[in-house]
Amino acid sequence: MLEYKKMKEITIIKKSIFQGNISNLHLIQTIKSFIEDNKEKFTERSWDCNIHTSRNKYVNILYDVDEFKYIKDEIERKIKEIISKPFMITSSWINILGQNGYQEFHKHDDIKSEFNQGSGCFYITEKNSSLEFAHFSENIRSKLNPNQGDVIIFDSDLYHRVIDSKEERISLAFNFRYL
Repeated sequence: MLEYKKMKEITIIKKSIFQGNISNLHLIQTIKSFIEDNKEKFTERSWDCNIHTSRNKYVNILYDVDEFKYIKDEIERKIKEIISKPFMITSSWINILGQNGYQEFHKHDDIKSEFNQGSGCFYITEKNSSLEFAHFSENIRSKLNPNQGDVIIFDSDLYHRVIDSKEERISLAFNFRYL
């Protein structure tokens, strides 16, 4: 009879996507109010899509805008649910996609050479278009349909895209790295 010993796991390919929810309507309304007051300052980006973003104005909106302190705290709690290492949110921004808006496949592991290890998105609007993840070398794809208050967290080197929006879609994206 074989005696089983504890084996060390060696993972070659493992890409995880975590989905949770922050169901605090006050926090969502805080973001919506901020957007209404500042929307004209968000410029279109050359990401081969028709997106308006706060990245031109704020490098890390969760830290740069005082009203977002509690949103930052909630997002950090969600990250702590899935990782045990100390981390730091390195960048965060608002994305606004209008009707028929989309964003092409991209990943966040090389944005401004921040060496991001994790990325995520907090959904502000009630109706959101699908988010599709892909691992091309393995020909694996997975779609999520986020709801208002959902937080999606994933590896920064995982390709993802936003499928065409039927209505305006607002989200708060972020990246983090381990300390």
